[in-house]
Amino acid sequence: MDHKTVIWQSRWGLPIGYASTSEELALALDARGVELAHRPTPWPVVGAIAQPALLAAAARPLPDDAPQVSYDQADLFYTAHRGYKIGYTMLEVDGLPAEWVAACNAMDEVWTPSGWGAEVFAHAGVTRPIHVMPLGYSPERFHPGLPARPVRNRYTFLSVFEWGERKAPELLLRAYAAAFGPRDDVLLIVRANNFDGDVDVARQIAALGLPRNGPPIALLLNQHLPAGELGSLYRSADCFVLPSRGEGWGMPILEAMACGLPAIATDWSGQTEFFNAEVGYPLRVHALVPADDTKCVYYHGRRWAEPDLEHLIECMRYVYYQRDQARAVGQRAAQAARERWTWGHAAERIIVRLRAREQP
Repeated sequence: MDHKTVIWQSRWGLPIGYASTSEELALALDARGVELAHRPTPWPVVGAIAQPALLAAAARPLPDDAPQVSYDQADLFYTAHRGYKIGYTMLEVDGLPAEWVAACNAMDEVWTPSGWGAEVFAHAGVTRPIHVMPLGYSPERFHPGLPARPVRNRYTFLSVFEWGERKAPELLLRAYAAAFGPRDDVLLIVRANNFDGDVDVARQIAALGLPRNGPPIALLLNQHLPAGELGSLYRSADCFVLPSRGEGWGMPILEAMACGLPAIATDWSGQTEFFNAEVGYPLRVHALVPADDTKCVYYHGRRWAEPDLEHLIECMRYVYYQRDQARAVGQRAAQAARERWTWGHAAERIIVRLRAREQP
C-alpha cells in the first residue's frame, strides 16, 4: 500500500463485541505487515490492552493524510479526519437510524460484514460505496481437535448468547421443551451473559411455564470462561442452536461451525454470509416484526425476524434422530470455516480493498 500507516479508530480492551473483534482484526492486519495507528473511540470506560502489537499501534502518531478505518457504531465514527475515511459497522435490524445514515454518508466508503447488511444500508439511504467485508474467527481457539467433555448418554444442545429479546431465549426454551420429553436422552446447555441489572433471568424463565418434568436444562449464567476454554465447551456439545431475531455477524454460530458442530440458526441477517443449508440447518422466518419494544433505541421503527417455532422444534428433533447426517453437516461446516472465514481471511480482504482503493 502507498500509505505506510492506516489509522484504526475503535474501542479496545472492553468486554463488547466491537472491541474484541476490532482487536482480532488489528492483530491479523499487523501480522500481515499493515502498520496501524490506533485512534480510540471516546467512551466513558477506558479499556486495558496487553498485546505488544496493539500497544505499538496505540503509541503511533496519527498522520493527517493516512486512510482511516472507523470500526464501531456508526454514530461513533470520527468524521473530522482529513484523509480518506472508511466506516466499518453493522446492525441487526432491517433499517438504520437517521444519525447512522448521516455518519455513513460522511465517510468516503462504507464496509459492513455481510451482503444482507449491505442491502440494508443501501435501502436505508447510504449513498457512499458499500463494500462487504466479512469478519472471522480464531482457528487456534476454535477447531474440531479441541478436548471435549461431553455429557455421557445425553445428546447435548448448546446455545451461547447475551440474554435479551434479540436472542429469543424464550423461543429456544419453548421449542426444546416441546421437542423432547423427560425420557429423551437430551440436554440443553445455555451459556448466557446478562448485563442488564433490571432483568431477572430466573423470573423470565419461570414465567414461561415450562413443564416441571420436561427435558433437562443447564443454565450457565454470567460464568466466566477463559478464551481458551470456550472452544472446548462447543466441542462438548452435539448441536449448536441460536434462534436469534437478528445478527450483525453471528460470531457464536461461526465459532460452533469451526468446532465441527451442526448449527441451527435463523435464516436471516448477518450470519447468512457464511451460514446456509450446506453447512447447517437454516431456521425459517415466520415474519418480520417490529423491534420497537426493546431498550436499544437504534432498533426503534425497524424490524427483525420472528423465527418459526414449529420449524425450530422440527430441526431439533431432526438432528437428534439423524445424528450421522448432522455430524456430516458439522464436518462440512468446520471445513468451510477453516477455508474461508478466519481472521486471516478477513485481514486479507481488507488489504486487497485498501490496495484497490489506491489504484488509479
